[in-house]
Amino acid sequence: MRKKSATKRSPSTSVSKKELDRRLKEATMLKQIVATSGAPLDPLTVLNVICSELTAVVGVQHAGFARLSEDGRYLTIVSEFGAGQARNTHDRISLEGNEITLEVMRERKPVSVPDAQHDPRMGAGREVAKRFGVVSMLLVPILAGDRVLGTLGLDSYEPREFSLDEIEIVMAASRAAAPLLENAQLFEQLRSELAERKRAEWELRQSRALYQELVNSLGGIVWEAEFQKDTLVFTFVSRQVERVLGYPVERFLGPREASVWPRVLYPVDFEMVSQRLRSLSVALETTEVEYRAFDKEGRMHWFQDRVSAMQEPGGGVRLRGLIVDVTEHKRAVRLERDRNLALEMIARGTELEDILGATVEMLSSQLPEVGCAIQIAKGENLNTVASHGLPEVVVRFLQTSPIGPFGHNTALGETSETDNLDLKKDLPAEVQRALLVAGYRYGLTLPIRTKEGVLGALSVLGPTILEPDSRAIHATADLAAIAVDRQALIEELEYQATHDALTRLPNRMLYQERLQQAMSRAQEKDRLVGVIYIDLDSFKQVNDTFSHATGDELLRSIARQLSLAVRPTDSVARLGGDEFGVILADLPSVEMAERLAEKIAQEVNASVRIGNRALEVTASIGLAIYPRDGSDPDTLYRHADREMYKAKGQAVDKSSS
Repeated sequence: MRKKSATKRSPSTSVSKKELDRRLKEATMLKQIVATSGAPLDPLTVLNVICSELTAVVGVQHAGFARLSEDGRYLTIVSEFGAGQARNTHDRISLEGNEITLEVMRERKPVSVPDAQHDPRMGAGREVAKRFGVVSMLLVPILAGDRVLGTLGLDSYEPREFSLDEIEIVMAASRAAAPLLENAQLFEQLRSELAERKRAEWELRQSRALYQELVNSLGGIVWEAEFQKDTLVFTFVSRQVERVLGYPVERFLGPREASVWPRVLYPVDFEMVSQRLRSLSVALETTEVEYRAFDKEGRMHWFQDRVSAMQEPGGGVRLRGLIVDVTEHKRAVRLERDRNLALEMIARGTELEDILGATVEMLSSQLPEVGCAIQIAKGENLNTVASHGLPEVVVRFLQTSPIGPFGHNTALGETSETDNLDLKKDLPAEVQRALLVAGYRYGLTLPIRTKEGVLGALSVLGPTILEPDSRAIHATADLAAIAVDRQALIEELEYQATHDALTRLPNRMLYQERLQQAMSRAQEKDRLVGVIYIDLDSFKQVNDTFSHATGDELLRSIARQLSLAVRPTDSVARLGGDEFGVILADLPSVEMAERLAEKIAQEVNASVRIGNRALEVTASIGLAIYPRDGSDPDTLYRHADREMYKAKGQAVDKSSS
């Protein structure tokens, strides 16, 4: 028969502190890059930010990007950051004889150079290294698919080696920089075109109708205003404001305090914008202002407003701004940050309820107008629920309702939309009333799919129709699924560590733990504990005569018989091989222990049918009583073992007589 030991937790299922630190460094750097690259900056500025981040994270003195020429014969430095003498950007660096750079681009893999000043593979690059004091280098390729765009180089002015974690971080930065490097040249052309466009705008002012037609066709909101006797008066706002905020354009014209602007802008931001515009009218500069605004439906928007102040021929000051709605960018950055925090919680083994709570908070920060809940099935009519913004009566309903009660076919893995939730007939009346009072009329239900199937649902309720393709909603459902899978893995590993794989009974380790607990309770209540040791007779003969598979099935059958023969308060365990143990807890007398042991012996010493065979099974049983036969587990084991061998000897004597 095969003997299986309890499976130990695999080291691969946990993340080392070193690896977690590397991931946090990489995530922090990439989030800074994402936040910067989403802002209205040119690609070269963002590349400079990446260089700056790399010098800080990796601990080098210089970092720079170089773009490969179309003919592949030279590199051009386009961005750099660091201490020491600056390189000359836009200079061509020939690749002839520079075997290291050629190897990086040919193999598309990073190369570390410990001694750049004396390595013959550097070619002419050795003299460059000496001139700038570079001792050690790390060079990685920048790829767009299979195409090499250029290289990212890190320079150290002192001898050092680059660890695998540092190389991974630099490779991650090169991947983030690839689209920026690819578009940098295009951006220079666009900037030139924008300069030309600014000159054209002055000419467009000669025709007001043509100017308005132009600005109304832009994606942003264009506005103009002037100060009249210390009061800011809006003279023009493009029609795009109606699409974004929902109010007629006329409501935004005239003196600001009499318009809809004070109602639209977030109160604290309104005062901040007022001060910035007043300062701008004095300095006659161009600046960018970020502020929050609410549309007619109460949804919050983040605006980025590029404002210029110009002196009019008559002496007055005119302000002109271009408002861009950056709400989605803000949400994307925050979603990525919150998602990384949730993944860190999962990696640390945080409790499932805490992780689910963090994910619904993440969703509510993305969609503040909605209420949401995650249901995870724990058992029949019992769910773990994490919620935000829902009435208490709805939360209690979700704790005992079927998974996804606001949708349909959720258990089958279907995503569903529902309107008029307050009229949904299969909801309790008190839940319908609570939804009506809260203003939740529309629902979106997503199944939470795990490796074991659909084990839960994400319910999102709102006052308006919800977008089924919302990135935040799907990210929340995905994180919940990851957390549930992680929890299931932890529970399975814990079960395997304490249970026998063949019979699914507790193993020796859990048996000893339960015996210690039973002895402690018996001492407190002045009761007894019975320890039974069972050994199957002639089990080896079953394996040899029939097969190991028959032997395994026999052990499983014995395990089932023992489990049925004991009381709910007792414990059955497989101690190894053909040996079993039983703990008889909370006994009032020795006589009761002996009666229970006799009952167990009758159950075990019975015919067992395995397939088409009826096997006659006998077992030897030994009984020890706590505290009569011992006050510690080892003494009780030895006593029960002696009694078992005494019974086995008596059985042999009977069979031979």
